[in-house]
Amino acid sequence: MATYKEIHGVKVQSVASDKVTATEGDVWYNASTSKLKMYASLGSWATGGNLTAAKSGISASGTQTASLIAGGYTSTVVTQVESYNGSTWTEIADINTARRNHGQAGTSTAAIIAGGREPTLSAKTEEWDNSSWTEVGDFNSARRQYGCFGTSTAAFACSGVPNPLASVESWNGASWTETTEMNTPRQSFVASANGTTSDAIVFGGGNPGTTAVAVAEKWNGSAWTETGDLNDSRHNLAGAGSSSSGAIAMSGEAPSYVTSVETFDGTSWTEVADVSTGKTQGAGSGTETSALYVGGFTSAPAVNN
Repeated sequence: MATYKEIHGVKVQSVASDKVTATEGDVWYNASTSKLKMYASLGSWATGGNLTAAKSGISASGTQTASLIAGGYTSTVVTQVESYNGSTWTEIADINTARRNHGQAGTSTAAIIAGGREPTLSAKTEEWDNSSWTEVGDFNSARRQYGCFGTSTAAFACSGVPNPLASVESWNGASWTETTEMNTPRQSFVASANGTTSDAIVFGGGNPGTTAVAVAEKWNGSAWTETGDLNDSRHNLAGAGSSSSGAIAMSGEAPSYVTSVETFDGTSWTEVADVSTGKTQGAGSGTETSALYVGGFTSAPAVNN
């Protein structure tokens, strides 16, 4: 088998930091992080329609062209809900309780939101039936900044603040039940995917607090297994994906705001096209190949988490 030098005529470069300008297929060794990196121009980002009001600490569910965001923070905690049709955002029925840094699962027409900060820590859950929001069963343990995946009738809420929590709770459409704990408790992380409770992945976050981690764990319906780490540790990131073998990690803090985006193929993470602006506490929806990234802070937040 031919070596990299035999193919390209040069050895793999050792550099102090990642290349700012790279071309397709470039490979380098980052001596400061002890990681081998490759540049692949997979996909690109395009500007979509703006939210009706700038906000952070939001949650999202749905697809790139049919998405729902709820709650969040402007200059205060809000009850506002917006629906996206692929080009424009439209305000629809408000949630009952203003909150931020909560979780959301489901689609744009059938979803749940739970927990968050009201500003006090919340255990409340609300269900969306494409017309109105209804309060349903509370969490066993109030939490915020946790990972959430599944549907409006079958979902998981993983770890989060306070401490961070080790507990994981499952939703059956009526109530929450404590279930198998993750290996690494954390906060300010994301989970993928929407639509299933037996094939998902959680990644990134802080443990403790703002100490960013790269750890990723897969869920198979009964147990958590650590898998390939993110290339860049980050917390308060956004994410989306279709399964434990397909996810995308977008922007976040490490601790400065990063523009880097990574996709997961079931084994490892690959850096792909950056977003134009690094943000924190935004939200993601869609899949690893067709994602939406919306909202968030672009500068130091007025209220932390």
